[in-house]
Amino acid sequence: MRNLWKRFRFWIIPVLAYIFNIISSRWTRLDVYGRENAEKCADQSILFAFWHGKLWLPAYFFRDSDYLVLSSLSRDGEYMTRILKRYHYRVIRGSSSRGGSRALLKLIKEIKKGYSGFITPDGPTGPIHKVKPGIVYLQEKGGAVIIPIGVAVRWKITVNSWDRLVLPLPGTRAVMVLGAPVYLPEDETIEKRAEILEDSINLAQEKAERILKTGVGD
Repeated sequence: MRNLWKRFRFWIIPVLAYIFNIISSRWTRLDVYGRENAEKCADQSILFAFWHGKLWLPAYFFRDSDYLVLSSLSRDGEYMTRILKRYHYRVIRGSSSRGGSRALLKLIKEIKKGYSGFITPDGPTGPIHKVKPGIVYLQEKGGAVIIPIGVAVRWKITVNSWDRLVLPLPGTRAVMVLGAPVYLPEDETIEKRAEILEDSINLAQEKAERILKTGVGD
């Protein structure tokens, strides 16, 4: 009976989350700034980087793109994997704590083939808004350019989780900013490169929040 409930839970939770993601995202008035930053990098692999708590809208926005995504081996990672596969992402399982090295090697291999993807540098368990070394190593070995992303939402539910996950309410206005391409200097330490990327994501996030507040983009 317990196994039956477990299988049902692993089926129903991703289905309900997927349906809510479609409804809330389709009914969100999303303005996207900085598309040209991604367009000018179209001839190379791109890693879109944003904070874990901002995942909701980008997951829908980049659907059907055949992008790579890293999803943890945890229960929540299993839920996320089932949702993302419905959007036709190429999901690679692993995290900083379980299966991380193998997952990073798989990602590097796919990036070298020319695939792009998105990653949440503070996932899967935090600390919030802190870049972990994985994406730095990924960029160095895979050769992809990083595009930082910021997402701001007016009417929302903020989940009481480590990442403060933002769920847009249907009908709200939201802003997504694709920042300038980031090329991490190889002559700097991993810690310094992580700090550079952290600042870039925060800058994109601040810009998204400023545009949402003022209604004026650059």
